Amino acid sequence: GDRNYFEFNLRKTKQPQKVGDITVKVKKADAKRNKYTIEVVADDKKFEKKDKTINEPVQFYVSTARQPYEIVVNQIQKDVIGGYLATPKLRAARN
Repeated sequence: GDRNYFEFNLRKTKQPQKVGDITVKVKKADAKRNKYTIEVVADDKKFEKKDKTINEPVQFYVSTARQPYEIVVNQIQKDVIGGYLATPKLRAARN
């Protein structure tokens, strides 16, 4: 599967920020322990990924893709995370 990559640097804010076709809100970024917590909104559904570590892939499905979306954070500073979102290039309704 070919994938599209969207790089991001997100800081902790009250409003979620758009990355690709989803929105992400940084809830917590702990540079000392290399952990972070984000809130993701995809397909009008909101879910939280708590205490994820650096370089740990976070996968989730959206209704427009057969393959999962994947968020990987590879740098954490105080209240800022950086990484990428990988989305499938082929879009098709899942059966």
